[in-house]
Amino acid sequence: MDTEHEFKAFSAKAKGKPHQFPPQFDAEASEGGATEKLDLFWVFGVVRRRFFVMAGVAIALSAAAGSLILSSSRQIVLQYEGSFKLLVEAPTAEDRLAKQFLLAQNGNSESLDKRTEESSFLDYETQIRVLRSPKIMMPVIEKLQKQYPKLTYSSLIENLVISRSTFLKDGKQQGTKILAVEYTDPDPKKVVYVLENLAKEYLDYSLQQRLISINQGIQFIESKLPSQQERVDRLQAQMQQLRANTNLLDPALEGRSLTEQGQSIQNDRVDIRTQLDSQRASYENLQRQLDESDGLAIIMTEPKAYETLLGQLQKVNTELAMKRARYREDSAPVRALRDKEKQLMSMVNQEAKNVIMAKVAMSIRDLEARDQSLAESEQRLDLRITDYAANTRQYVALQSELEVVTKSLQQLLSKLEALRIDAAQKQEPWVLIDPPKIPKDGRGWLIPATIKETKKQLILAIILCSLLGIVVGFLVEVLNTVFHTPEEAKAATKLPLLGVIPFAKSLQKSAAVPATSGLGKGAGGPSLMLGNAATAQQQYMASPVLEAFRTLYTNIRLLSPHTPIRSFAIGSAASGDGKSTVAIHLAQAAAAIGQRVLLVDADLRSPKIHTKLGLSNERGLSDAIATDIGLNDVIQRSQNTGSDEASWWEDNLFVLSAGSLAPDPIKLLSSKKMLYLMEQFQAFFDLVIYDTPPLIGLADGNILAAHTDGIVMVVGLDKTDRSMLSKSLDGLKISGASILGIVANGVKG
Repeated sequence: MDTEHEFKAFSAKAKGKPHQFPPQFDAEASEGGATEKLDLFWVFGVVRRRFFVMAGVAIALSAAAGSLILSSSRQIVLQYEGSFKLLVEAPTAEDRLAKQFLLAQNGNSESLDKRTEESSFLDYETQIRVLRSPKIMMPVIEKLQKQYPKLTYSSLIENLVISRSTFLKDGKQQGTKILAVEYTDPDPKKVVYVLENLAKEYLDYSLQQRLISINQGIQFIESKLPSQQERVDRLQAQMQQLRANTNLLDPALEGRSLTEQGQSIQNDRVDIRTQLDSQRASYENLQRQLDESDGLAIIMTEPKAYETLLGQLQKVNTELAMKRARYREDSAPVRALRDKEKQLMSMVNQEAKNVIMAKVAMSIRDLEARDQSLAESEQRLDLRITDYAANTRQYVALQSELEVVTKSLQQLLSKLEALRIDAAQKQEPWVLIDPPKIPKDGRGWLIPATIKETKKQLILAIILCSLLGIVVGFLVEVLNTVFHTPEEAKAATKLPLLGVIPFAKSLQKSAAVPATSGLGKGAGGPSLMLGNAATAQQQYMASPVLEAFRTLYTNIRLLSPHTPIRSFAIGSAASGDGKSTVAIHLAQAAAAIGQRVLLVDADLRSPKIHTKLGLSNERGLSDAIATDIGLNDVIQRSQNTGSDEASWWEDNLFVLSAGSLAPDPIKLLSSKKMLYLMEQFQAFFDLVIYDTPPLIGLADGNILAAHTDGIVMVVGLDKTDRSMLSKSLDGLKISGASILGIVANGVKG
């Protein structure tokens, strides 16, 4: 078939059918999908890839740590620690008397009990320093040096620990009355020997201090007793003299007696004054009646005393009444009776004046005399009360002072007696409640204070070094910013994974065969068959590499089943990712299933397609754009060598090499002639595949991808850098190109 006729036929088919682009696939299309998560497969993959790094670091560190642990373990000398405990504040009579003395001084037993519980009479810090002082330790060291000559004060103090035992109460550490003494040394016999001598020395020291303090206490009390006794005698004599001078036997009884006397006198004066007021009122009334010549009324107050006189007066009044009835008023009988009546009345008035008035006046004088006497008695009683108050104050003061002095004297005597008894008994105030010993285990073996944990340390070191090795492996993985698995590339780009190309050495080699320029005149192509056509077909069906490319092409076609993809570019972020190899084998896979495929080498800077296919590059794409050369002169067809072997892809695969190197590839690729040629390619062939230069730093691939149905990004595993791929995808989005998906190239295993 003639080439010109083929171009016209395909051009006629292309007329009237508008080109439809396939759906867009880019990074933004999957932003709403699932977020990238920590994948266990990724973790296992990292462990698989970095196993030797992890193992090497872990083994090296474990060996170094193990050597250090074993070396330090050999240098560790076992130390044995023994101890004994002393009760340094036993509840003796001295403690009880001291508490009683404080009670007498403070008078508040509750607050004192609380203070004595919270504190102690002994200054433990000072006591511990005294026990560690050379004065106490040198006698012990002199004894110990007889058996251990190298023992010195410094070496003994360095390994000797004296502390106060504590316990937890209400969340706070409370001190006890127990001192714990601990000594450490590699020789257990020496530990016990030293502790035994220290315990004996401390008990002897406490006994000596005890006797010294007791004797000092006895001397102090005996020196205070005479003056205290003298004060008691003096106060008793003063009280006796006060009682003799004031006749004050009992102040309380005397006070009650004076109070009762004063109250009695006051009551008597009130009664007398009441009677006196009554008599004076009666006297004034009688005087008024006498002034009115009404002595009869006064006499009538005592009718029995004046019965005769009153009888005579009554008899005269009766006779007068009878005479007046018979005689006139001026008659002699009536006048005689009137005269007699006047005489009797005169006598009555005289009696009333002389007897009754005198009697009332005398009663008044008696009452006034009694009132005066009571007033004098009351005055004398007030003087006694004044003297009583002064005497009582003096008496109470003497009595209080005497009680205090007497109580102090009794306490001194009681304490003196207790100290004498204590000194006579010679009790040790410190008690050895826990004898010197070294702790033992259940089997009776001594427990060393220094425990060698070599095995545990080695296990821990191995675990830590292994973890550190794993961390180093993951750190190397993180620092190595390339893709290792197809899943990583898919997760990072959020693009469809169109194909996975396994690693094969045959893909890295060129398959150059003889070829001629022109459609149908040349022959050659990559020799992927062995022997005859049947053998080649079996090899194709069985090869995982070719099967991977068939799957890749199928996935690209399925991206848009209703509107087939007619053209696309093959690109990569950087060189060396295998994009040219993928473009060649993808074109062969498409041609093998009957598609008329044009493979265009659009890398005008460093073309590779012609080298890999063994074709001529005298004229190519750059020449077609820059000159008026026909497409028949630049497009080459892959053919077999002329043998009878069946060809299963050469007849459908056409190649347009890059041609001569152009000084300005961007100018050529962005020209109208290039757009026109791309339309002609798409109209004439079923599929056009463009091999583009690397995207990073160059705009060639972005220009081509923007004028095709999309671009397929090749990601070389263990080669493509993540950041470079991200930058290349950003550039494609800016150019408006459709990103169909990614191809993971070079999968191992």
